[in-house]
Amino acid sequence: MKKLDQKFKQNPVADTDASSLIKLIKSCYEEYKNQGVIFDIQEEIELLKPASHFEDHNGKLLGIRSSFDPENLVAVCGFTQSEPRLSGTRKMELKKLYVSPNYREHGLAQHLVNEVIKEARHRNIAELFLWTDTRFTKAHQLYEKLDFIKQATTRKLPDKSNSEEFCYRLAIKPANGSMS
Repeated sequence: MKKLDQKFKQNPVADTDASSLIKLIKSCYEEYKNQGVIFDIQEEIELLKPASHFEDHNGKLLGIRSSFDPENLVAVCGFTQSEPRLSGTRKMELKKLYVSPNYREHGLAQHLVNEVIKEARHRNIAELFLWTDTRFTKAHQLYEKLDFIKQATTRKLPDKSNSEEFCYRLAIKPANGSMS
């Protein structure tokens, strides 16, 4: 796995990072504005207290900052984990993968997803899954490059963007490479 370039620093996102996080996600949504993607904080209220939200769902939101702009997040990716007694299996959901348009092509998204996969192995997770808007084709390419498998399942969301999402799944191999 490629190491994070020295000009970037990874840290967990804190609740005090809310405005930087919102700015980052808005900038990513802007790319899809002509396809009807709308950012509405009322539909993503968890962004106002991101660390608390992810902690409440047995997860974490990881952030990357650039040495050129240390006050602002340039990439984020998080995960939540459902209770095995509720879902019947040990799963984690990858959530909120966003990279600033100005910081693409540095391997930040792949780095963050690999960090989530590493955490999944540490937690003995059998499967990592995610939902992604059908319009986010660049993200689909990344997930497929990382061996996520697109499922036949889609879901429609009752949001202002009229979102429809694909589901992707990845079987997590233990660190020693054998499947349990």
